Amino acid sequence: MTLRFFTALIASWLLAGTAAHAQGFDFDTLTQKARERARQAWQAPANTTPPELARLNYDGMRDIRWRAERALWRDAQLPFEAMFFHLASYHTAPVRIHEVTLSGPQAGVRPLAFRSEDFDYGKNQLDPQAWGDIGFAGFRLHYPLNTTAYKDELAVFQGASYFRALGAGQQYGLSARGLAIDTHGGRGEEFPAFTEFWLVRPEAG
Repeated sequence: MTLRFFTALIASWLLAGTAAHAQGFDFDTLTQKARERARQAWQAPANTTPPELARLNYDGMRDIRWRAERALWRDAQLPFEAMFFHLASYHTAPVRIHEVTLSGPQAGVRPLAFRSEDFDYGKNQLDPQAWGDIGFAGFRLHYPLNTTAYKDELAVFQGASYFRALGAGQQYGLSARGLAIDTHGGRGEEFPAFTEFWLVRPEAG
């Protein structure tokens, strides 16, 4: 049977490289969740993008920026930070994003909610307070890979199953796909989509 839809369940490489457990959450749990979803019939994702966002042109979409001072983990002065992408005309399918904390009083898994105040809307004339929690279009991770003076855009996940990761000495990084289906054989390539992510909060050091 052809796989019509791929639910990508991504924990950060920190999770894959450690015996990570947070209130019953671990890589085995994630694998089982992926297995269960793969057995279900494909359903088109809900489009929660408000019409005024869906109508934005390319310049209008680029004028919406995450406020860097609100980056996830910045207040804890950790080397990694996460920032998030806004839904708009080119990215209308939201992804769910969770933070996994492995230890301490906040140990566990929590969903990361969309808040319009975390974004700068530039010159766009919008009313984001009326939208509620519409979700995110993706996220990017930052880390001082090439210089201690600046946190590079280390990895980006936004749209379909594309992602981009930066290597040492690079300025942009290599784009790749999480999964490719029917790339040869004449039946037409299918486009899986990332739908849910778990970001492991880095521990000090």
